[in-house]
Amino acid sequence: MITGFNTDVKYKGVIYHVQTEDKGESNPLIETLVYSRGAILDSRRTSYAVSGKGGGGGGGGGGEKAIIRLMEQQHRRMVREVRNGKYDPEGPKPFGYNIISNRTLNEVVLEWLAADRGGEGIGIELSGEETFYDASDVSVEVTVRSVDETRPIEGAFVWVRLFDPRTTPAKLFQGTTGTGGIVEASFRVPDLGGMEGALVFQVKNGDKAAELTRPVLPSR
Repeated sequence: MITGFNTDVKYKGVIYHVQTEDKGESNPLIETLVYSRGAILDSRRTSYAVSGKGGGGGGGGGGEKAIIRLMEQQHRRMVREVRNGKYDPEGPKPFGYNIISNRTLNEVVLEWLAADRGGEGIGIELSGEETFYDASDVSVEVTVRSVDETRPIEGAFVWVRLFDPRTTPAKLFQGTTGTGGIVEASFRVPDLGGMEGALVFQVKNGDKAAELTRPVLPSR
Protein backbone atom coordinates (compact mmCIF):
# COMPACT_ATOMS: atom_id res chain seq x y z
CA MET A 1 0.00 0.00 0.00
CA ILE A 2 1.31 3.43 -1.00
CA THR A 3 1.47 6.42 1.35
CA GLY A 4 -1.41 8.79 0.66
CA PHE A 5 -1.98 12.55 0.52
CA ASN A 6 -3.59 14.81 3.14
CA THR A 7 -4.44 18.49 2.62
CA ASP A 8 -6.30 21.01 4.77
CA VAL A 9 -8.14 23.60 2.69
CA LYS A 10 -9.59 26.78 4.20
CA TYR A 11 -12.69 28.11 2.44
CA LYS A 12 -14.73 31.00 3.86
CA GLY A 13 -13.31 30.37 7.32
CA VAL A 14 -14.13 26.64 7.29
CA ILE A 15 -11.39 23.99 7.24
CA TYR A 16 -11.96 21.08 4.87
CA HIS A 17 -9.71 18.03 4.98
CA VAL A 18 -8.98 16.12 1.77
CA GLN A 19 -7.51 12.65 2.17
CA THR A 20 -6.42 10.32 -0.64
CA GLU A 21 -5.11 6.80 -0.14
CA ASP A 22 -4.37 3.58 -1.97
CA LYS A 23 -6.54 0.75 -0.61
CA GLY A 24 -3.88 -1.86 -1.40
CA GLU A 25 -3.23 -4.82 -3.67
CA SER A 26 -6.22 -6.82 -2.42
CA ASN A 27 -8.55 -3.89 -3.12
CA PRO A 28 -6.95 -1.86 -5.98
CA LEU A 29 -8.76 1.42 -5.44
CA ILE A 30 -7.71 5.03 -5.05
CA GLU A 31 -10.10 6.66 -2.57
CA THR A 32 -10.40 10.37 -1.82
CA LEU A 33 -12.55 11.63 1.04
CA VAL A 34 -13.54 15.21 1.87
CA TYR A 35 -14.21 15.93 5.57
CA SER A 36 -15.51 18.95 7.41
CA ARG A 37 -16.09 19.15 11.14
CA GLY A 38 -15.62 15.37 11.39
CA ALA A 39 -18.27 14.51 8.78
CA ILE A 40 -17.57 12.97 5.37
CA LEU A 41 -18.98 15.31 2.70
CA ASP A 42 -17.92 13.46 -0.41
CA SER A 43 -15.91 10.51 -1.69
CA ARG A 44 -14.38 9.52 -5.00
CA ARG A 45 -13.00 6.12 -5.93
CA THR A 46 -10.97 5.04 -8.94
CA SER A 47 -10.10 1.41 -9.66
CA TYR A 48 -6.62 1.16 -11.13
CA ALA A 49 -7.22 -2.54 -11.83
CA VAL A 50 -9.85 -1.53 -14.40
CA SER A 51 -7.78 1.40 -15.69
CA GLY A 52 -4.82 -0.86 -16.28
CA LYS A 53 -2.53 1.34 -14.20
CA GLY A 54 -1.91 -1.18 -11.49
CA GLY A 55 0.80 -3.57 -12.49
CA GLY A 56 0.40 -5.57 -9.28
CA GLY A 57 -1.47 -3.25 -6.94
CA GLY A 58 1.00 -1.28 -4.86
CA GLY A 59 3.94 -3.06 -6.50
CA GLY A 60 7.17 -1.43 -7.58
CA GLY A 61 8.38 -0.12 -10.90
CA GLY A 62 6.21 1.68 -13.41
CA GLY A 63 3.03 0.30 -11.85
CA GLU A 64 3.66 2.02 -8.53
CA LYS A 65 4.64 5.28 -10.22
CA ALA A 66 1.43 5.21 -12.28
CA ILE A 67 -0.66 4.65 -9.14
CA ILE A 68 1.04 7.54 -7.34
CA ARG A 69 0.38 9.77 -10.35
CA LEU A 70 -3.31 8.81 -10.38
CA MET A 71 -3.52 9.46 -6.63
CA GLU A 72 -1.94 12.88 -6.99
CA GLN A 73 -4.19 13.85 -9.90
CA GLN A 74 -7.37 12.78 -8.10
CA HIS A 75 -6.26 14.44 -4.85
CA ARG A 76 -5.47 17.79 -6.50
CA ARG A 77 -8.73 17.68 -8.44
CA MET A 78 -10.70 17.30 -5.21
CA VAL A 79 -8.67 20.05 -3.52
CA ARG A 80 -9.47 22.33 -6.44
CA GLU A 81 -13.19 21.55 -6.11
CA VAL A 82 -13.11 22.53 -2.44
CA ARG A 83 -11.32 25.80 -3.26
CA ASN A 84 -13.84 26.53 -6.00
CA GLY A 85 -16.75 26.26 -3.56
CA LYS A 86 -18.26 22.90 -4.44
CA TYR A 87 -19.22 22.31 -0.79
CA ASP A 88 -20.33 25.88 -0.11
CA PRO A 89 -23.75 25.77 1.66
CA GLU A 90 -24.85 28.50 -0.74
CA GLY A 91 -24.10 26.25 -3.70
CA PRO A 92 -21.12 25.58 -6.00
CA LYS A 93 -19.41 28.47 -7.74
CA PRO A 94 -18.81 28.74 -11.50
CA PHE A 95 -15.48 27.70 -12.99
CA GLY A 96 -13.08 30.54 -12.49
CA TYR A 97 -14.12 31.37 -8.93
CA ASN A 98 -10.93 32.16 -6.97
CA ILE A 99 -8.98 32.29 -10.25
CA ILE A 100 -9.51 35.94 -11.14
CA SER A 101 -9.61 38.33 -8.20
CA ASN A 102 -10.01 41.58 -10.17
CA ARG A 103 -13.78 42.02 -10.43
CA THR A 104 -13.48 44.48 -13.33
CA LEU A 105 -11.62 41.85 -15.33
CA ASN A 106 -13.75 39.08 -13.91
CA GLU A 107 -16.90 39.97 -15.81
CA VAL A 108 -15.05 39.63 -19.08
CA VAL A 109 -12.84 36.66 -18.26
CA LEU A 110 -15.37 34.38 -16.56
CA GLU A 111 -17.33 34.17 -19.80
CA TRP A 112 -14.11 33.27 -21.52
CA LEU A 113 -13.19 30.62 -18.95
CA ALA A 114 -16.69 29.23 -18.43
CA ALA A 115 -16.18 26.48 -21.01
CA ASP A 116 -13.89 25.31 -23.75
CA ARG A 117 -14.75 27.19 -26.93
CA GLY A 118 -14.07 25.55 -30.26
CA GLY A 119 -14.11 27.69 -33.34
CA GLU A 120 -16.17 26.91 -36.42
CA GLY A 121 -14.40 24.14 -38.33
CA ILE A 122 -11.34 23.95 -36.06
CA GLY A 123 -10.48 22.07 -32.88
CA ILE A 124 -7.64 21.85 -30.34
CA GLU A 125 -6.28 18.77 -28.60
CA LEU A 126 -3.68 18.60 -25.81
CA SER A 127 -1.51 15.59 -25.13
CA GLY A 128 -0.69 14.56 -21.58
CA GLU A 129 -1.61 16.77 -18.64
CA GLU A 130 -5.04 18.34 -18.30
CA THR A 131 -4.11 20.24 -15.15
CA PHE A 132 -1.07 22.47 -14.76
CA TYR A 133 0.82 23.84 -11.77
CA ASP A 134 2.60 27.11 -11.13
CA ALA A 135 6.39 27.42 -10.73
CA SER A 136 6.86 24.53 -13.17
CA ASP A 137 8.19 23.81 -16.64
CA VAL A 138 5.58 22.65 -19.15
CA SER A 139 5.98 20.76 -22.41
CA VAL A 140 2.74 19.75 -24.11
CA GLU A 141 1.82 18.78 -27.66
CA VAL A 142 -0.91 20.95 -29.15
CA THR A 143 -2.73 19.39 -32.11
CA VAL A 144 -4.98 21.44 -34.39
CA ARG A 145 -7.52 19.59 -36.52
CA SER A 146 -10.40 20.28 -38.83
CA VAL A 147 -13.57 19.49 -36.90
CA ASP A 148 -15.54 18.36 -39.94
CA GLU A 149 -12.85 16.28 -41.64
CA THR A 150 -10.71 15.52 -38.57
CA ARG A 151 -7.64 16.25 -40.70
CA PRO A 152 -4.58 17.88 -39.13
CA ILE A 153 -4.01 21.55 -39.95
CA GLU A 154 -0.45 22.63 -40.63
CA GLY A 155 0.64 26.25 -40.41
CA ALA A 156 -1.89 27.23 -37.73
CA PHE A 157 -0.75 29.87 -35.24
CA VAL A 158 -0.78 28.80 -31.59
CA TRP A 159 -0.53 31.02 -28.49
CA VAL A 160 -0.57 30.15 -24.80
CA ARG A 161 -1.55 32.91 -22.38
CA LEU A 162 -1.59 32.89 -18.60
CA PHE A 163 -4.34 34.51 -16.55
CA ASP A 164 -2.62 35.55 -13.32
CA PRO A 165 -5.00 37.07 -10.71
CA ARG A 166 -2.33 39.61 -9.74
CA THR A 167 -1.71 41.15 -13.15
CA THR A 168 -2.79 41.32 -16.80
CA PRO A 169 -2.73 38.19 -19.01
CA ALA A 170 0.77 37.29 -20.23
CA LYS A 171 1.84 35.38 -23.35
CA LEU A 172 3.96 32.35 -22.45
CA PHE A 173 4.32 30.71 -25.87
CA GLN A 174 3.84 31.37 -29.57
CA GLY A 175 4.40 28.88 -32.39
CA THR A 176 3.11 27.33 -35.61
CA THR A 177 1.85 23.78 -36.19
CA GLY A 178 3.92 21.54 -38.41
CA THR A 179 3.54 17.98 -39.70
CA GLY A 180 0.43 16.33 -38.32
CA GLY A 181 -0.93 19.68 -37.18
CA ILE A 182 1.25 19.50 -34.06
CA VAL A 183 3.40 22.03 -32.24
CA GLU A 184 5.37 21.35 -29.06
CA ALA A 185 4.54 24.14 -26.63
CA SER A 186 7.31 24.49 -24.06
CA PHE A 187 7.22 27.25 -21.45
CA ARG A 188 7.52 27.96 -17.75
CA VAL A 189 4.53 28.84 -15.61
CA PRO A 190 5.62 31.47 -13.05
CA ASP A 191 4.94 31.29 -9.33
CA LEU A 192 1.42 32.60 -8.65
CA GLY A 193 2.04 33.14 -4.95
CA GLY A 194 -0.34 30.41 -3.78
CA MET A 195 -3.22 31.61 -5.97
CA GLU A 196 -4.94 29.82 -8.84
CA GLY A 197 -4.76 30.89 -12.46
CA ALA A 198 -5.62 29.59 -15.91
CA LEU A 199 -3.86 28.80 -19.17
CA VAL A 200 -5.65 29.73 -22.39
CA PHE A 201 -4.55 27.88 -25.52
CA GLN A 202 -5.51 29.92 -28.60
CA VAL A 203 -5.35 28.83 -32.24
CA LYS A 204 -5.90 30.77 -35.44
CA ASN A 205 -5.89 29.47 -39.00
CA GLY A 206 -7.09 31.92 -41.65
CA ASP A 207 -10.48 33.21 -40.51
CA LYS A 208 -11.00 30.32 -38.06
CA ALA A 209 -10.04 30.43 -34.39
CA ALA A 210 -10.53 28.35 -31.26
CA GLU A 211 -9.67 28.48 -27.55
CA LEU A 212 -9.13 25.93 -24.81
CA THR A 213 -8.72 26.69 -21.09
CA ARG A 214 -7.03 24.66 -18.36
CA PRO A 215 -6.61 25.53 -14.65
CA VAL A 216 -3.28 26.34 -13.05
CA LEU A 217 -3.06 25.17 -9.43
CA PRO A 218 -0.54 26.10 -6.74
CA SER A 219 2.36 23.67 -6.68
CA ARG A 220 3.10 21.95 -3.39
